[in-house]
Amino acid sequence: MSSNNNGFQEMLDYTTRLAQVNFDKVSIESLENAASFFVEKLLPNIPKSLMNKKHMKDHVKIEIGDDRVTVYFEDTSFYWRFIENGTSKIQAEHFVEGTWQQHKETIQDIMSNELLKEMKG
Repeated sequence: MSSNNNGFQEMLDYTTRLAQVNFDKVSIESLENAASFFVEKLLPNIPKSLMNKKHMKDHVKIEIGDDRVTVYFEDTSFYWRFIENGTSKIQAEHFVEGTWQQHKETIQDIMSNELLKEMKG
C-alpha cells in the first residue's frame, strides 16, 4: 500500500500517546513543582517579626492532597493576612501577592511544561 500523507497516522499516534498519559499523576507532580518554586521565591519576601516569637517564614508548608496542592502558613495562618493586607494600624506589605505577580508566568510554565513533556512522550 502506498504512503498516504494525509496526517491520519500522525494524529492516531498522537491520540494513542495522549491515552497513555496519567493526567492526574502529571497534574499533581506539576502542581507540586510549581508550589515548591513559589515557596522558594516567597521565603525571602516574608517579613520577619521584630518580636522574639515564631516567624512566618518557619511555618510555610506545602500540602499535597488527592487532587490539589496547597501552600499555607501552618501555625501563623491567622496572622499572615494582617501583614499581607494590612489593618488600620499596620501597613499592608503584599508579600504573597507581590511574589505571585512577579513569578506567575514562570509558575504557569512549570505547570504546563510538565504536562506537555508527558504528552509528547
